[in-house]
Amino acid sequence: TNTPEPVQRTDEVRTYFDARMRDYDDFYEPKSRFRRWFNRTFRKPVYLRRDEVAALAQRLGCSTLLDVGCGSGRNTVWWAAHGLERLHGVDFSAEMIQEAERIAAQTAVRQRCTFEVADFLQWDSEQRWDIVAACGVFDYVIDAETLLRHMARFATRVVYGSFPGWTLVRTPLRKIRYALRGCPTHFYRRREIEALFAKVGFGKCEIK
Repeated sequence: TNTPEPVQRTDEVRTYFDARMRDYDDFYEPKSRFRRWFNRTFRKPVYLRRDEVAALAQRLGCSTLLDVGCGSGRNTVWWAAHGLERLHGVDFSAEMIQEAERIAAQTAVRQRCTFEVADFLQWDSEQRWDIVAACGVFDYVIDAETLLRHMARFATRVVYGSFPGWTLVRTPLRKIRYALRGCPTHFYRRREIEALFAKVGFGKCEIK
């Protein structure tokens, strides 16, 4: 009961994803044809945000990327296969990182990808990356401002994040579904994102 809420929430999210590592990974690379169609039709943002990072890297001539909350490394490996030359993934789930290393080891881009178990908000490095990306991370972060500021420390060109928006039907259903499983979720309106960017002090910003 004396645990600070942000720490408590972090433990809840870690426990949730540790227990559902296989389900999470199967979301990105489902084995059945129907699941692949369903995800790409009704969960298209998961793939759009991944593709957008690769497009940004190509447009701006970026070659290095830090993947914050990399999970099982599916995006990390995909970005390496689509032009990024040096990538590092950080995630607080040891189960996820173990799976990421296994997946990367089976690909032709394994030498470009490294992974590390760490709570990103407590993590530090002397290295810097052209792009620092957090896809599917702000959904579960209680302090988005602190995360954005920490991401900016390691970026030389671009900070990229995906923010789940509010919808009339899907947002309440998702909050209830995750709450029943012990995992908190957060959603954002456009004005909140714009105010967040201004508070952190970013220069040129683009929202899609």
